[in-house]
Amino acid sequence: MNSHTEQLENNQVKLLVEIPEEELAPDIEQAFQKVARQVRLPGFRPGKAPRRVLEAKLGRGFARAEAINDNAGRWAEQAIIDNEVEAISRPAVTVTEGEEEGPLKIDVVVEVRPEYVFEGYGDLRIEFPAPNISDDEVAEQIERLREAFGNYEDSEDAIGETSVATIDFEVTAEGSDPSTVTDYVLRIGAAEPVEGLAAALSGKSVGDTFEFEAPATVEGEEPRKVTGTVKAHQSLVKPELDDDFAKDVSEFESIDELREDVRTSLGNFRRSLLRNSWRQVMANALSEAAGITDLPGSLVQREYENLSHDFGHRIENTGLSFAKYLEVANTTADELSSRLASEAVIETRLDLALRALANAEGLAATDDEVDEQVAQIANASGMDTDDARERLRLSGQLFALRAEIAKRKALDWVFDNAKLVDDKGNDLTRSDITGEAPKIEEAQVEVEPEVSAEAAEAAEDDGEEATE
Repeated sequence: MNSHTEQLENNQVKLLVEIPEEELAPDIEQAFQKVARQVRLPGFRPGKAPRRVLEAKLGRGFARAEAINDNAGRWAEQAIIDNEVEAISRPAVTVTEGEEEGPLKIDVVVEVRPEYVFEGYGDLRIEFPAPNISDDEVAEQIERLREAFGNYEDSEDAIGETSVATIDFEVTAEGSDPSTVTDYVLRIGAAEPVEGLAAALSGKSVGDTFEFEAPATVEGEEPRKVTGTVKAHQSLVKPELDDDFAKDVSEFESIDELREDVRTSLGNFRRSLLRNSWRQVMANALSEAAGITDLPGSLVQREYENLSHDFGHRIENTGLSFAKYLEVANTTADELSSRLASEAVIETRLDLALRALANAEGLAATDDEVDEQVAQIANASGMDTDDARERLRLSGQLFALRAEIAKRKALDWVFDNAKLVDDKGNDLTRSDITGEAPKIEEAQVEVEPEVSAEAAEAAEDDGEEATE
């Protein structure tokens, strides 16, 4: 089989495939045998009718048509593999010549990934959610604890953000009788019966009156007039920030221990958030730099199917049924599908951006890197390395493996060269972002020379003499 490619518009590639007559002959013979088993002819048992009888009955072209129909997909896939085309859609096959005799020629059209030119990325800056907790954030969390364990007491002070006010008020709208409300209890910050009420009460004390205009409830009407009086005020009295407070609200004996626990808990949550979101942040930043906007629907769908397949395997490995997993995870099939669909978009954007960066930086996979990866796959599968390589080649995965290695190198380039900061402007390392252990460069590791027992004893003697 001979084949070559032509680049088409709209990210499509055409493969022009030719199958010589001698290569087509075995497939035609197999088609005859298949039809012979299906057709019943008088005087012959199923599958025993001679070819010439079948041709006389069905025509000479039926087996060739059957062979073409049965094998067109296989020929298309083989041409895709031979030409190292990374198709992201099913092949569309059209027979152009040889339907009745002679060499068979087919056109195979597939969609491929769009290629982007990655320019102006030398000063690439990517901002991630901050993984570290500031003293102010710890203090803010402690204040929330104090508010949660505080008590409301009668107060003559001015109404503030944590106050509870008891009021009488009246709302007058044009053309309507006034509406009067008595002994209404409003916690500042909660939902307001009339928009602007909390703002009007701010700074007021018991016995004070207030007046303001509230927006109309119906568009086009005049604003409503609101008047009222503060009858009572309770302010939040928070407990003292001391060791006794720590003992009351936690298992800790001191306020310092409580602060440290709050810092640890917030830090763990923040780092977990970063671990789960960094790929999305990276995908957004890189795809914007590469000018990636619209994504091929077939590529997103392909990524969704891969994610769903992998997720299904992970559920199987837990020993849970799909229904039991949904119950344990407190989610639904639709919610899970929506989450996987979002992840598919993220991974598609990251895939295209990393490929563009790899092309821009010339980060192709070397033969040694491919050999190493194939060896790892073979070892994990319990296969011979040569057999593993051949299977990867025949399935078209060897070319895809090279692309994955190039993408990993592009990702390494980003971590090594881009400006990585948190939302407060602090520098971040790869370990901060992904949680991976930092790499130890061999050149940075100094191995102490082995010291002989005699040298150690002499050094000890020198030390004693110096002391004397």
